[in-house]
Amino acid sequence: MSFCPPRCPFLDCPSRTLAPFRYRPRGEFTRLCDGRSVRRFQCDRCRRSFSTQTFRLDYRLRRVDVWGSLFTALASKVTLRQCARNHRCTRKTVRLRLERFGRHCQALQEAVLEHARARGGLQGIFQLDELETFEHNRRLAPLTVPVLIERESYFVIWAEVASLPARGGLRPADRERKEARDALLGVRRSGSRRAVLRTFDVLVPLVARRREFTVQTDRKSSYAQVLKERFGARVHHERRSSKEPRKYGSKLFPINHTFALMRDGLSRLVRRSWAASKEARWLALHQWIWIAYRNFVRGITNRCKHLSPAMVLGLVRRRLSPAELLAASTDDPRRAFLYH
Repeated sequence: MSFCPPRCPFLDCPSRTLAPFRYRPRGEFTRLCDGRSVRRFQCDRCRRSFSTQTFRLDYRLRRVDVWGSLFTALASKVTLRQCARNHRCTRKTVRLRLERFGRHCQALQEAVLEHARARGGLQGIFQLDELETFEHNRRLAPLTVPVLIERESYFVIWAEVASLPARGGLRPADRERKEARDALLGVRRSGSRRAVLRTFDVLVPLVARRREFTVQTDRKSSYAQVLKERFGARVHHERRSSKEPRKYGSKLFPINHTFALMRDGLSRLVRRSWAASKEARWLALHQWIWIAYRNFVRGITNRCKHLSPAMVLGLVRRRLSPAELLAASTDDPRRAFLYH
């Protein structure tokens, strides 16, 4: 489908508050960096011109040659330093791309979920569990990552990152570091319940039209309280022991398999390595890159490579390439390759 500018890109343009937005074509030009033809437009209100490139994620960026391969590397357990070496660029370039990719992938996920809500919501059984990792120090600064998925399609609906208190039974040297850290940053509190609440808040509009639905979790007591608070009696809560064998066919296998894939795809989650996040916010951005890659680019299994989780759930027409995912518009839900 041909591109239609959703709005004037200039914030002070009167068309921002007046509808409808009117524009006219102003020719096209060829980009020197990649040879791509770019169409130009002019706003009828402010008379300023812009192009299709204005709305792209790589607007005003150099090194577009590393665009798709860098996205794939960040979802394939390659660290930022190694990405910089492989692509012959600086770590700052990789860090800035990671931040831009992460924000775009989160916005894309929100747009897809909003489109699903408008179509009647999501069907299926949902599973939630929390993955534990850390920032900077495994014992002093643990983190929790609650992840919500749809069971049959393995589609990752939402994920959050929150802090956990320092571990108990610390050695004397660790206790001294903990006291110094608490004096500098404040006492570390658990954000697990709030993160789980925010995750289930995303599910609320997606099941608003369903009289009953099922959520499967382990036996953590706070999950039952949060589900009752958010959904009342219409949710059927199935609880399983987290100590059950994590083999294929078990009730919680899909969420456990998703965690295994996350640890295999995100360098920050690999156990016992120096690639762990130094700050939780970078993990939150990085995980959205993997979520978008998992939902829209990768096949649901190695034996079913032609179907992505989003296709199985009926949210998109086909698997997206990394270039298509990064070019996907979060403003225009009519994009033919993205939505049904």
